[in-house]
Amino acid sequence: MTRVPLDERRRLFLARQQASQALEDQRLAFAPSHPLSPAAASQHRMRLVVRAIVVAMLVGAGLVAFHTVTFNLPTSVVEALLPIF
Repeated sequence: MTRVPLDERRRLFLARQQASQALEDQRLAFAPSHPLSPAAASQHRMRLVVRAIVVAMLVGAGLVAFHTVTFNLPTSVVEALLPIF
């Protein structure tokens, strides 16, 4: 088995170091921001506001649909069986 020369080992070491640093930089670029950072806090607030708006819209649409589509239940069995003239 042949030994790798010192300069070749040094070159391989530096190449591995650069590759690992590039991977680390790439991982940090796509990592989410810290949960206590101002950007994350504003995104959290915006998400809460959007959720509240969506819930309000759904409740409003439900109320509109409830008032437009009325379903009157009969108060008794006799009223249910009598024909409506």
